[in-house]
Amino acid sequence: MSRRGLSAFAGRVSFKAAQCQEWKKPLVLVNKCISPLKEDEVRVQTKACGLHYATYLATRGEYQVKRDPPFVPGSEFSGDILEVGREVSGLSVGDVVAGLAKTDALQEILTLPSSMLEIGSLIKISSSPIDDENYSKLASLVVNYGTAWMGWTRKGLIKEGDTVLVTGASGGVGLAAVELASKIFKCKVIGMCREEKSEQVRNFGADHIIDYRSESIRQEIKSIAPSGVDIVFDVVGGDGAIDLVKSLAFEGRFITIGYTAGIPKIPANILLLKSATVSGLWAGTATTPPGVFKETANIITNLFLDGKINPLVQEAIPLERVNDGFEKMGAREVIGKLVIRM
Repeated sequence: MSRRGLSAFAGRVSFKAAQCQEWKKPLVLVNKCISPLKEDEVRVQTKACGLHYATYLATRGEYQVKRDPPFVPGSEFSGDILEVGREVSGLSVGDVVAGLAKTDALQEILTLPSSMLEIGSLIKISSSPIDDENYSKLASLVVNYGTAWMGWTRKGLIKEGDTVLVTGASGGVGLAAVELASKIFKCKVIGMCREEKSEQVRNFGADHIIDYRSESIRQEIKSIAPSGVDIVFDVVGGDGAIDLVKSLAFEGRFITIGYTAGIPKIPANILLLKSATVSGLWAGTATTPPGVFKETANIITNLFLDGKINPLVQEAIPLERVNDGFEKMGAREVIGKLVIRM
């Protein structure tokens, strides 16, 4: 049994989903049946689904955790509660929510276990409607800003006045890392990105920009921070990571987040000579210690609701054009975040 609400889906028995039927091929819109709601579940009308690079890799069979087709990709979402199981407390029909599903977020309706509330992967935002722009921004929070927050605080041990460097600074996670480091932690921020994307990175708080394509990374860093950088937040990897480790200050911290340019091989002797630390971060509900993900999700959500951070949504793309979004991600044309609107 459930407590039902009125919506555009009242009386319908199916909904649209974007399905990966074959790796490296365009997604296909399919109809899926609405299943009966269990007593400990909630039903969400998805308003927006955030795209991030891991989603793109998953549809190509290139992500660390592989899923065999057919499957519906996507994890980060925002929407409205349509239906609430009898055993669920803390949520009501019409509530605005955001969160991080394990899978299947690129579809018009999500059916989720209420246990997601307990671990912080489902967050109540409001009891009243919000505008479309904020649905898009809410679908851009948890992955990007949650990853950046945990990276800075748990791995980087960031403090006010640190000099930090962010690679891939124009991307979703990179831009979030820049904004948090500058506006919340009051650090000196060096952003690495293409020159044509630098304006937005500066707008989000970067004090200096290094274009990795045309400049000597080590020379540029040395001119900006003669004693080296305290923390490197690296979402790119590749051979350039070695130069970044060499550019660390004594007892500097290097945080490895992703490998869009390949997995680097970092010489251990450099770490020894600098007494430096390399830490990996895979931020998610399954990999983060109990309570940490929920605390992080609440902090990030409150910073957004208080107007202290403001995710950049480059474009909100209709579900019918979902493949346009994946093409832009593959072509590295994205600054900030793309979202799919339902």
